[in-house]
Amino acid sequence: TLPSVFFISSFLFATSRDSALYYFNKGLLNQNQEDWYGASENFQQALQLNNSYGEAWFHLAQVTYELNDFSLCLSYLENADKYAKNRTDILNLRGLCYISLGKLEEAENVFNSIIKDFPNNVDGRFGLAELELYNGSFDSATNLYLDALKRQGHNKKALLSLALLSAETGKYDLSEK
Repeated sequence: TLPSVFFISSFLFATSRDSALYYFNKGLLNQNQEDWYGASENFQQALQLNNSYGEAWFHLAQVTYELNDFSLCLSYLENADKYAKNRTDILNLRGLCYISLGKLEEAENVFNSIIKDFPNNVDGRFGLAELELYNGSFDSATNLYLDALKRQGHNKKALLSLALLSAETGKYDLSEK
């Protein structure tokens, strides 16, 4: 969004060009503009200056995921987890990588552990719903999206997913709602 871009760009000018934070913020700007390669370069530059920068590892993993290099993304997530422990966003991205690599059992284990430790985690429910869709279980996926809506009543992703599932299963009136 414009205010966050303005804040980050203002912060860049106040930060030394030879600091990890400078390159990290520059990478965030690239990432917000969906310039995955530019973001990757800047996050890598930040990590050259500070190899234990957990947030930079995580964002590097995110852009690598966007570039469909899921094995490399998992490698970056290992480093992110080493320096930024106990973060569900790291675990959720790991689960999505496993899905993309066809490692469905590993993905299910990750998402189930998230839900076990953080019962209100909506992204973990989305991951499990994706697995259910992959397995053709539309009813189970619908229930997971409904659970997500109980936790976040206006979640657009859950609403859209429910609408698409309803349309796919011939429940057009429900889909319109």
